Amino acid sequence: MNQIVRLQKEVWGTDAVTSMPQMIAAVHHGGVVIAAFDDGKVVGFCYGFPGVKDGAAYIVSHMMAIHPDYRDSGLGQRLKELQRSWALASGYDKVVWTFDPLETRNANLNLNKLGGTAKVYIENYYGELDDPSNGSMPTDRFLVEWELRSPRCENAISGKTPDVPRWSTYASLFDWELEGEFPRPVAASSGPTSDACLVPVPKAIRDMKTKNPELAKLWRFELRRQLTRSLADGYCVVGLWRTEQPVHYYVLEHAERFVR
Repeated sequence: MNQIVRLQKEVWGTDAVTSMPQMIAAVHHGGVVIAAFDDGKVVGFCYGFPGVKDGAAYIVSHMMAIHPDYRDSGLGQRLKELQRSWALASGYDKVVWTFDPLETRNANLNLNKLGGTAKVYIENYYGELDDPSNGSMPTDRFLVEWELRSPRCENAISGKTPDVPRWSTYASLFDWELEGEFPRPVAASSGPTSDACLVPVPKAIRDMKTKNPELAKLWRFELRRQLTRSLADGYCVVGLWRTEQPVHYYVLEHAERFVR
């Protein structure tokens, strides 16, 4: 547990740490901490605590971090799969967590590889964070819902690839154009006109935050506007279409259509 606290500080700094006593208390009362080790050293972890809504209990997967030297190794997916196995064995059918809609690497894991969906967009979830990587950006988040027994989840866990040929036929809610090395949103629409659509999101948001923070902010507010309206109209984010362009695309399908 102490190693996990040190890893949190290394990844996020001191302001976002969940303490060792808090994690131990959660583990004794329905929560879970799973760690990945290399030669006795913690190199990744995930931590979740119980939540309840409308009488149904679930796990809130509050934190997951991978040591920088071990990223892009599949370790995050493995931790989440172990969390799913633990949750099912412990009587839970659902896990939820949040992530930044501008972070497409996380989106690919959460939506494509794990089979989660997002029906809720939360504005400025954490307020202003003292985090140099975030700058002055509002901390908007998707709420991911991971229905552990759903066909979508089981297909993703088994390695079934997303239905890209179908996704590629969907129309985009707005266009983009290059501004120097980065894409810029243009020609925004008034909302979806069919039961499925795409929403572009820039690939290199971390570089954009450093080199062109105002453009990064523009993307934040355009995504907020488009996604908030679409989800309120009954759409659900079901995947991330990864392309060779400077943008990827969120895939939105109306909740009455997509397979649960």
